[in-house]
Amino acid sequence: MTSNRFERIVFIELPEERQSVPAGLFSLDIELGVGTFQYGRRYLERPNAIAIDPVNLPLSDQEYPTRKNDGIFGILRDVLPDSWGSYLMAKQLGLPFGTLRDHEFIDLISTDAVGAISFGPTPEQPTTKPETSCSLGDLAEVAKGIDRAIEDRELPPEMLHLLRQATSLGGAQPKCTVMIEGEQWIAKFESSKTAVKYPGLEYATMTMAGRAGIRVPQIRLETVEGRSVYLVKRFDREAGRRLPFMSAFALSDLDIDELERGSYPRIADRMRRFVENLRDDHHELFRRMAFNVAVRNEDDHLRNHGFLYRRGWRLSPAYDLLPFPARRSRGGFHLALNLGDQGSLASRTNLLSQCERFSLNRAEAREIIAQVDDGVRDWQAELIRAGVSPADREAVRWCFEGTRPAA
Repeated sequence: MTSNRFERIVFIELPEERQSVPAGLFSLDIELGVGTFQYGRRYLERPNAIAIDPVNLPLSDQEYPTRKNDGIFGILRDVLPDSWGSYLMAKQLGLPFGTLRDHEFIDLISTDAVGAISFGPTPEQPTTKPETSCSLGDLAEVAKGIDRAIEDRELPPEMLHLLRQATSLGGAQPKCTVMIEGEQWIAKFESSKTAVKYPGLEYATMTMAGRAGIRVPQIRLETVEGRSVYLVKRFDREAGRRLPFMSAFALSDLDIDELERGSYPRIADRMRRFVENLRDDHHELFRRMAFNVAVRNEDDHLRNHGFLYRRGWRLSPAYDLLPFPARRSRGGFHLALNLGDQGSLASRTNLLSQCERFSLNRAEAREIIAQVDDGVRDWQAELIRAGVSPADREAVRWCFEGTRPAA
């Protein structure tokens, strides 16, 4: 008889601890789609204990329930794979894509997953397994394996082994972890399924974000077998340690069917409850919102914003910043998240409409927008420097020209 209850101890890697420690118990009624989480007594007694989710699961001895997202708390869903990782996991197990249910991925992820959470059936130690990262020299073989996987061709065991360590990473694009000079990076590859080649485009966009005053991680662009590979240094790793991470999706406590309610002002409001340097991070979030309007990043969804714990919670460095290919249009466009009084409409009026929720007055907000505009002014030269093809530059031209929000 199959049990309808799924239970796992949730472990977290804490500062100044040599190994992950048990934080609490996650229990799921699979049939009802109701999950609960409760911190362990010993964990609550730790002087260095932190909440795995400081807003929705604050440190307390109470039992927290949720019916959202089939009973899986957002902070736990953060570590589960998205479409690319799910596809590879199914391929590895010889199962049709979409067969595995969300809670079943909990026992399949590795310690390459974002943040510092692991799982296990007992409090003794987590059973979440580590994976060996690729080297720069492996990237050519990884690229070949990705091509085969995208084409749904059979993967030889040695290729599947190379691709397997990418299964715990989020996002829809092909990627893997790679070790460079003792530090872990993420390599993102071209896909034959996309309209444009994203590695050079993402590198250029992230470079512009840095010039616009946005905090970005270390990035680099490599050429492998004649194709660009975008590399970003993992900001949730420090000297081999895993740092706690929480997405804005987890913070917002929304069901997958409620994503239209996701908004920058709502994130800003919730930040007041746990972010250490609130004013600085409020201004940073507003700057990222303005940048996403300036480059027409319509994929600015809740999982593409996050918070990192390092002696306190704050906004993580920015990631996954990309223009959305678009034709010239006289009409406006919308971002994934709401900006202000006019919902998700990408207009300058909307950007300014609730700036006070970001600890800004109108003059300060306008100054940030001007700095963002300066940062993307030389967009075409930046794309050329990143090796973006003429066709791909043309595909995103109207993200930078002709779609500027009216004042």
